[in-house]
Amino acid sequence: MNRILQTLGILMILISCKSTKIGSESEFKMTNDSVNLYAFIGEKLSVIEFDPNENNERIEIDSITGDTLIFKNWVMDNGFKCKYKVLRNVYNKLETDTVEFEAYDHYGRPAFENYENAILYLSYSEEDKKYYHQKYIFDPIKKDKNGKV
Repeated sequence: MNRILQTLGILMILISCKSTKIGSESEFKMTNDSVNLYAFIGEKLSVIEFDPNENNERIEIDSITGDTLIFKNWVMDNGFKCKYKVLRNVYNKLETDTVEFEAYDHYGRPAFENYENAILYLSYSEEDKKYYHQKYIFDPIKKDKNGKV
């Protein structure tokens, strides 16, 4: 009788354990449209440097004196136009298979450029109608033995 109770106890413990599949894509994505943030696993296509201080003048005429006023903005960072293939959305959904964005780095070239795949974090500017990289924030990703990220 005691052996039957032990067997039933072990059987109940095994039945009550729930196995889960970790890392399935449906459990991986999160969405919150009220936050202007997009995180995705991307594959590098191109990272091209540009001069962020090119065409940085704005000219206005003073309404009282009629003088010409020249306003210049100076960016102290290096600018990069980046293009990445979207392998998987992580936070909020980019509605495209490739995304182009601008990245700025005060120390030279962006560190995420050194990795073929990375989790990148972007925000969208309604004013400029383009994506911008969240400065210095990324997570490198390596493929598994089956070649999946």
